[in-house]
Amino acid sequence: MRHRGRLLENLRRAETGPFLDEKEFDRKVVAATVKRLVDKYRIRYDGAEIVPSDDDLADRVFQAGVELAVEAGVFCQSTSRRILWTRAEIDDGIRNSPTQATVGIGADTAVVRSRTPEDGQTPMIAGGAYGVLAPEELFIPMMLSYAREAAIDAIDPPCLETAYGMPIKGDSPLEALAGWREHELSMEAARRAGREGISVGCVGLSTTELAQLSATSHGGFRPSDRHYLGLISEFKTNYHMLTKLVHATRIGGLIQSFANPIYGGYVGGAEGVAIALAAGPILLNQLYMATTYGTRPEHPILSCNTTPGLLWAQSVAFQGVSRNTNLMIHVLAGPAGGPGTTTMLLENSALTIAATVSGISMLACSQSASGVNPKHASGLDAKICAEVARAACSLSRQDANDVVGQLVSMYEPDLTCRPIGKPFEEVYDVDTVEPKAEWLEVYNLVKDKIRQMGVKI
Repeated sequence: MRHRGRLLENLRRAETGPFLDEKEFDRKVVAATVKRLVDKYRIRYDGAEIVPSDDDLADRVFQAGVELAVEAGVFCQSTSRRILWTRAEIDDGIRNSPTQATVGIGADTAVVRSRTPEDGQTPMIAGGAYGVLAPEELFIPMMLSYAREAAIDAIDPPCLETAYGMPIKGDSPLEALAGWREHELSMEAARRAGREGISVGCVGLSTTELAQLSATSHGGFRPSDRHYLGLISEFKTNYHMLTKLVHATRIGGLIQSFANPIYGGYVGGAEGVAIALAAGPILLNQLYMATTYGTRPEHPILSCNTTPGLLWAQSVAFQGVSRNTNLMIHVLAGPAGGPGTTTMLLENSALTIAATVSGISMLACSQSASGVNPKHASGLDAKICAEVARAACSLSRQDANDVVGQLVSMYEPDLTCRPIGKPFEEVYDVDTVEPKAEWLEVYNLVKDKIRQMGVKI
């Protein structure tokens, strides 16, 4: 891709940029800059709206994000150097970023496109058990539960607990072996679903660069699959990530990147998170030269991104970025609720509506039950997002705000109860890979509730 010509210069700056202690970067660069920008650009969250429709506010958040990206840059932990770009370089990087991309192969291809707020085109839907641990015997059934849903355009794997029965140890030969095991099982799931060319996210269990480089080499995951590459919160990288970058760039692989700000951390509350969310895609584009630029902000206590303040921050930031750039942004749904629960379906629906009307290009769904409970994920978790996203394309931001407000009022009281639901084998028949009657009934009841709110699923 033509926007990847910055690779060598970015690596050079990781070695020669201004030296700084990491704690100084956190406190004096990130925290202090965000605090100043909140005041400078008059960013305020008053709780009255969850999905704002104030274009001027969205544009101010974007401008604050650009300024943060220029002032902070990215900190390289391996060299204690800051990787910095001028405003002109960042503007040029945005101007030359891709506006659409094809993922997958043959009849199983899907297209991800740049979108704007209230865009009538449906965002691309990727489904999978993001970050959720799974035993080897359940890996294929769990992936099949997503791959068999026609509304899902691309799939993503859970994280293996073992590889060929052996515990996985990061930064060891076992990590490299586990990457190949993830590939082997992912391709088998795609084959069984009759979607051999579908784009698969990879490598979910790559704690260092070993699994990624190993399993995306000859005979492994393909350039048409989506290669994970993230910033460490807040705005940091290291040699492991940069090595993945070099490899993905040299093989021409699609890069699915992410930057996940922490609510209440160095970027502060909802206002600071919004600015960080606007800066994230800009820095991901500048450093990683990715295909899509994503996020999954984190609530430090509830471990989800579906609280009212975080929904507002994501919505206004996505609007700012999509109004002012062609960057293909995506969001990962991270509900507190898990499979079998009404809570999770309502959370995923609220995030989907807020993000869709705000201009995202791709929705990744979902990191159910906060992603920390083994086996707590299922295909219906993502199907609800696919169905709601399609319907949300006909909503205005004002209408979306009304619906999201109703949804939040229904699930917010449950968030502190940790409604993690049930593991995969209790909500799906493992042999047939079909949802059990009880889970399907809950799913259909939630769909009926959403229809009653005026969303035409």
